[in-house]
Amino acid sequence: MDEIKPFLKQTGEQRQEQHLSQKQIQAINFLAMSSKDLRDVILNTVQENPALEIVKDPLKTSLPQNKNSTLDSDDYQKLLENVSDSSETLQHHLFEQLKFLNLTKDEFTLCKKLIYNLDKDGFYNSMLAPKSFLDPSKPNQNEHFLEKCLSAVQHLDPPGTCCKDVFESLKIQAQIKGDADNLTLFILDGHLELLEADSTQEIVKNINDYIRQYKSKAFAEELPIETGDVTPDSVENTLRYIRTLNPHPAGDFGWDNQSIQEEQADVVLKIEKMNGAILEDDFSTGKIKYSDKEYFQVKYASGILPEVRLYSGSFTNKKLLNKARDFLWELQFRENSIVLQGCSIVKNQLPFFSKGPGNIQPFTRRQLAGQINVHPSTVSRFSSKKNSKYIQTQWGTFPANYFFSSGITSTGGKKTSAEKIKTIMASYLETPENQNTSDLKLTKYLNQKGINISRRTVAKYRSQLGIGNSYKR
Repeated sequence: MDEIKPFLKQTGEQRQEQHLSQKQIQAINFLAMSSKDLRDVILNTVQENPALEIVKDPLKTSLPQNKNSTLDSDDYQKLLENVSDSSETLQHHLFEQLKFLNLTKDEFTLCKKLIYNLDKDGFYNSMLAPKSFLDPSKPNQNEHFLEKCLSAVQHLDPPGTCCKDVFESLKIQAQIKGDADNLTLFILDGHLELLEADSTQEIVKNINDYIRQYKSKAFAEELPIETGDVTPDSVENTLRYIRTLNPHPAGDFGWDNQSIQEEQADVVLKIEKMNGAILEDDFSTGKIKYSDKEYFQVKYASGILPEVRLYSGSFTNKKLLNKARDFLWELQFRENSIVLQGCSIVKNQLPFFSKGPGNIQPFTRRQLAGQINVHPSTVSRFSSKKNSKYIQTQWGTFPANYFFSSGITSTGGKKTSAEKIKTIMASYLETPENQNTSDLKLTKYLNQKGINISRRTVAKYRSQLGIGNSYKR
């Protein structure tokens, strides 16, 4: 038998591989961290590396150590008296009253979350959107349930907390008092700008002009006031009444820093609509064009993160100095990456940022990654449900993953986002005549609107909305 000899062949192969440096790996890890975890890293790194120093720490305030150093004794005493008494915080004050209300377990739980979602002014506009606290697995937790819980907290002492802003607070306070006339309620219901005038006569003219212009519109709903109701005397009464209301209902209370930090969302971006003209989008400055007169400004929210820089004095240890520079680069990478992703989100979700919830467009993480030329895993670190960052908008604060939605193909090849379809479904099923509509009929309804969706998908979306099937409604 012939001996079998191994056959060897030498071939050449050319392959390009990209390896991340340790600095890049660390920067990506920072992107996934919450602000609380990153704060600990910053404080530890500054302590270990004398080439770094903290310029400003938002969680630390200081009082003069010696009362005679810069203030006289009277001024120092006034300063001490102005420091909030942490033993009586707004959260504690509201929560103690909450215990005496006749609430179900679910209502009590939601009210507690709403209380610990308030900012220093007692409002939620800069915090999480109240709707985000509803449990979709529980059919009873709907808009009506949320309104009941919001109203319960708003009626506690001091009245008018747990509102979106000071304007809503004034309106709620007037409703609670129950003695405001129709003109006052009309002004407080989103028409305070009509009071911006130099004289009572001008205010009367502003209001009457608004009434006439409103009534000239086709199908205009009836207003609670007529032009004959608006006189100098009635306007003066309204002004006097509004002055009796408290625009700062939380002003007499401290703020529960520790509890708030545990409940507060990790807000990393603030997005505001600004007046002004820009020629085109500019991701480098966080500007996204909306119209010829307005644009959206995307800002990084450092929150509880200390501001760090290289030591301002002389420092000669090159090894520590290089480590410090790398650390600052890693922090800057996190900020730049978050702002870039925020710009892409705003650009692709302009209908939401201009009109509010219910207008999310189909948009995926892979699409975002392609637009700013990063790996999809970088986007996932920013917007994963497990460790999601939050974005503050004029409509409330939302998790970053809220802005990503799959789409269903509609008539003409256009896609409709899952969030938009859920909004249509919820609105349709809210009306009494449609409450018992089956999934099959609901599917036909959506198909007629040009949304090519299956009954199985309708059932899934209905379940995610927390709405039971037609037999349980």
